[in-house]
Amino acid sequence: MNLNRRNLLAGGAALAGLSCLGSKTRADGVAEPDVPEDAIILTAIVKAKPDEMEAVKAALMTMVEPTRQEPGCLCYNLHQSKSDPTQFLFYEQWASKETFDAHGKTPHMKALGGKLKGKTDKGGGATSYELL
Repeated sequence: MNLNRRNLLAGGAALAGLSCLGSKTRADGVAEPDVPEDAIILTAIVKAKPDEMEAVKAALMTMVEPTRQEPGCLCYNLHQSKSDPTQFLFYEQWASKETFDAHGKTPHMKALGGKLKGKTDKGGGATSYELL
């Protein structure tokens, strides 16, 4: 098989286009995810005390994998601010209010409060959104 740069680029473009099949595409060519109408979309901010940043980060990281395995979890991503490393942000998408409520009752979510006790500052909170 004789591959050249043009064939590789054309094949890559074709594969990239496959991600748009079966979903809406935004003007910039990025596939829009299929999100149910009653989905819960939110951000949650956690602000660590400066001397507790690594402990808070470790506690928050324990949430990612088990939460992604929960029924109804469409997206669960943890971010750390580049300008203020003591600030963490969760971006979450849940299939429904019921699945989001169930998340709050999981053992890993219940344990998080104890792991963060005395290690965070005010300045956090959660905000719900609607996908437009």
